[in-house]
Amino acid sequence: MSNTNKRRSLFSDNKIGKYQIEGIIHTGKYRTIYKANDPFLEREVAIKVSTLLGDKEREENTQQLRNSFFLEARAVGKLQHPNIVSVYDAGIGDHQTYIVMEYIEAQSLATLLKNKERFSVQKVIDIVFKCCKALEYAHSKNVIHRDIKPGNILLTDDGTVKIVDFGVAKIRDKFDTVSTGIFGSPSYMAPEQVQENNVKPSTDLYALCVVFYELLTGKKLFQADNVHTLMYKILNETPPSLHDCGVDHANKLQPILDEALAKDPENRYPSASDFANALKSIDQELQYEENKIEKKVNIDSASTLKFFHDFSGRQFSEFLKLATWLKISEGETIVSAGEIDQMFYIIISGNAVVFKANEPVKTLIEGDCFGELGILKHEQRTTSIMASSAMTLMKLSASDLDQMSDELQARFYKAVAYSTLKRLSDSDLAADKAA
Repeated sequence: MSNTNKRRSLFSDNKIGKYQIEGIIHTGKYRTIYKANDPFLEREVAIKVSTLLGDKEREENTQQLRNSFFLEARAVGKLQHPNIVSVYDAGIGDHQTYIVMEYIEAQSLATLLKNKERFSVQKVIDIVFKCCKALEYAHSKNVIHRDIKPGNILLTDDGTVKIVDFGVAKIRDKFDTVSTGIFGSPSYMAPEQVQENNVKPSTDLYALCVVFYELLTGKKLFQADNVHTLMYKILNETPPSLHDCGVDHANKLQPILDEALAKDPENRYPSASDFANALKSIDQELQYEENKIEKKVNIDSASTLKFFHDFSGRQFSEFLKLATWLKISEGETIVSAGEIDQMFYIIISGNAVVFKANEPVKTLIEGDCFGELGILKHEQRTTSIMASSAMTLMKLSASDLDQMSDELQARFYKAVAYSTLKRLSDSDLAADKAA
């Protein structure tokens, strides 16, 4: 390479402009994505570098890549959304273009699917819902992605979703990369893309629903040996149902897929917001069912505890109506020394540690209760209690106690007294052994 070409190259001393290259994230046919460091803002970035082909025989491809660069820089540069990758900078040289984006420690859904990663239905709904919100925002800015696929959706360990690569996007009523042709990835194309008709927001929703199907089933929407067969199936065939693929809650999810995958764009969800609302509705329904099952399991577990041994069925039912269920994470503080409250707790599952003067003094296990003095006397707590595992608790307040029937109050006080005496007896026994 001549000195002139070196000066015109984007790269100099392992840098692109001010950005220090640290490694390669991905290499494609025309593009390479680098991990780099911005020394001024002291942050890691991702830089997508596209090569502009110089030979005349491939001049059309070169122009397409150049157009794609300007489109993506303009399209994504004006999109600021938590589920869309942010663009910080862009530039162009004689033979290359580059876009500087936020660096995301994540894996693409394509990689996860290739590794046979399977997701719960609730997790899939969460991923697709976040994509819907991102597309709702992009469409509000007149940007249609046109290439929604697992490879262009990133997922972090904490569940953050990011849509990337707007290189073939269309800015409605303005311009796109080229005026004609098929753009996108064949397996995720909507029928109107296959037919080279005008694309709309519903085109992105179709592609997203294809991703939805693949995440749920682990299979492509349509299987084909070649592109021509694939395009025929997209235009004419109905994919295997979720029920046939053994997907949980298939009867609830199938209507969403049927609408989002309609061959005619006019029969799909009118907007990403409508798609998102449908997903949210199903998610709430599934959570309600899951909570019902979990509550039934918790009630069955509670009914076997010694605390409720002498409760009649009517008394136990009344107690359940008054009590509040709590889910506690490991390491979470349940009560703190110095607090003044009137709460009583029963451990349905899990363990906790009692601390006095910051020293552990006792372990509480399933069936134990605590807070009996707090519910009877309005005084500061002298101990702290922290969960040593995930826990399920039943909580009762002083006001709940006031609402109890006389019969239940009497039974409750007897159970509390028995539990307190047993704990004191166990403490005395432990002290005698220690002596």
